[in-house]
Amino acid sequence: MTIPYSEEVRTLAHEILMEAAKPYTEEQRREIPNILNAKARYFWGNDLNDYEVLKDVFTADGFRTFWSGQPGADSVEAQIGSIQFTIGQGDMVPMHFGHNQVVRFLDADHAQLLTRMNDRHVYTDNGEVYAGWGMYVDDLRKCEDGVWRIETLRLDYGVMDGSLRCMRQQ
Repeated sequence: MTIPYSEEVRTLAHEILMEAAKPYTEEQRREIPNILNAKARYFWGNDLNDYEVLKDVFTADGFRTFWSGQPGADSVEAQIGSIQFTIGQGDMVPMHFGHNQVVRFLDADHAQLLTRMNDRHVYTDNGEVYAGWGMYVDDLRKCEDGVWRIETLRLDYGVMDGSLRCMRQQ
């Protein structure tokens, strides 16, 4: 199934890509690995069902999500619950991959991260596969402890093969 990207994510992706033509400052170059680390920890936290890691990936205040332009979880607890419901039931091996990442700095403590994504989940009982391709546009904030965390998570799928069992059973 193909799904058109939301206008908001398309617009943000365009703005980030246009900004990427400008060179980073030395200070920004030093921060980029820390920003990418936040997204990598998000993917690993999902795949390992490690909710302690996931709680530390998101900002404690002001966290929110959008799925294909529609509002989703508006707290860390709600997001963890959503992950537990969709991929954390122990009946699948989830795998998330992020590619072609581009960072846009808004100021010294705020950035946006554009990530091309692919996820592939295999159910352990019968090998059934659910896979998706799309893009994330995340807002990140450098918190008081110096760690970059995701404040706004936006995911738009462009293509989906199969579906999650939990969604089919609703």
